[in-house]
Amino acid sequence: MIFTFAGIRFLLEEVILLYFLDIHNYNLKQDNIIFIYLTDSFIYAFKACLYSTIVYLLFKYNENKSKLHQLNIEHKQAQLTTLKAQISPHFLFNTLNNFYSELYDEKPETAKAILKLSQLLRYVTYEASEDFMPIKKEIDFIEDYIYFFKRRYEDNFQIHLEINGTIENQQIPSLILIHFIENVCKHGIINDKNRPAKIKINISNKEIEISTENHINNSEKYMDSGIGTENIKQRLAVIFKDSYILEAQKTDTKFKAYLKFPL
Repeated sequence: MIFTFAGIRFLLEEVILLYFLDIHNYNLKQDNIIFIYLTDSFIYAFKACLYSTIVYLLFKYNENKSKLHQLNIEHKQAQLTTLKAQISPHFLFNTLNNFYSELYDEKPETAKAILKLSQLLRYVTYEASEDFMPIKKEIDFIEDYIYFFKRRYEDNFQIHLEINGTIENQQIPSLILIHFIENVCKHGIINDKNRPAKIKINISNKEIEISTENHINNSEKYMDSGIGTENIKQRLAVIFKDSYILEAQKTDTKFKAYLKFPL
């Protein structure tokens, strides 16, 4: 603002005024004129800049104060919602455990399915609330998720899951990979032996890759739309900025997805 003010004054008084009236605003040597304009303009502009900055900061303070107040209200509401949500899952887990105990001897396969369902719900409800989770738990969650589709389709289930690499204590963003698995299982064709779906996960020391390929069920929508996909993109952008690759390719018959990000 100070430099702009000085420039405008110089243009008006030392260029335009000099051209039409052949006079200077200051009776000084030309060598000192620019310095004088900067100094003089600073004296005039500084107060205006200072006052306007103070007013701006006061407005921003009030705005941020209102936002903080609203965030506190939303935080309290979220705590109450979480408390209510924890009551129902606790009752549900106890009920599932009772079913598991009753069926363990007579129907072991059904009991196994109930146990896996309980593990799935517990992971989503409690454990996966953390921002990052061990790869092993995410892989176990994926395998349990696929297990129920395998039970549903039995011999017609056609998903080839391949996991390569060493699974140790690496941490990844929670519930990132399951988005791709869910996309295949819910929206792709997974019960045709001539058109099997493929899921491949590669784990190295520095990065992890997941790629999926499946034939398209034309009645469904894929990764190019939906809240889940937008949420994944936003999370990846916040965590990894530009150091990740997310791609999706759709043809008339197939859909492919690919994700790579550092560990």
